[in-house]
Amino acid sequence: MAHTYSMESIVLQTHNVGEADRFCILFTKEKGKIAARARGVRKLTSRFGGSVLPLSHITAEIRECSAGYMITGAARIREFPHTNISAFMLAQQGLELLINTLQDEDALPEIFDATLHFLQECSDNKEHTIVPFTLQLLHLFGLLPDKKSIEGFGKHSQNQILYMEHSITGDWSTLQTLTLEERKAFSQLCSSLISEISMRPLHTGSVIKDMRAIGSIR
Repeated sequence: MAHTYSMESIVLQTHNVGEADRFCILFTKEKGKIAARARGVRKLTSRFGGSVLPLSHITAEIRECSAGYMITGAARIREFPHTNISAFMLAQQGLELLINTLQDEDALPEIFDATLHFLQECSDNKEHTIVPFTLQLLHLFGLLPDKKSIEGFGKHSQNQILYMEHSITGDWSTLQTLTLEERKAFSQLCSSLISEISMRPLHTGSVIKDMRAIGSIR
């Protein structure tokens, strides 16, 4: 028996299928990452085709049947415009990181909310977003400790500790400036942890690269 759900969703990625369909990778607040097909949304007469596009925050009507998930309707809550190409690329890196680290149908509402915060920061053309977002993800995945125990996590400088604290709590406006040695140690840790949770190599290639170049990021 088919079941229909209304889900708050972030469109992570889409692929055109056939003459008018769109295959969508959604990060839903209720069910986590799912793949769903939206039939006929590329037709000019489609009522919701403009809503199921990457970087869109939507309410999706999703029917679960034997063939999988089908999007039967969608209403845009907000779109995250990126007139700045650098901000757009940072947002794309963040979405790719999610695609490669999230398990299918595993609800993670805290990560969902953190992603909305990240996309809004990118939309506001904030320069320093991908590194703190990655650290926040690692924390929410349980790979970085909470604020109370972070000082006992490895050998890190006070600057690094404060950087991690502010990153995992979403307080990105007061990030510390790191020295060269702090950057090297920090980037090695983050690169290693990202590699552990990523299910395949990141195609944009710059999430890991940005970790290693953290020196230019406050």
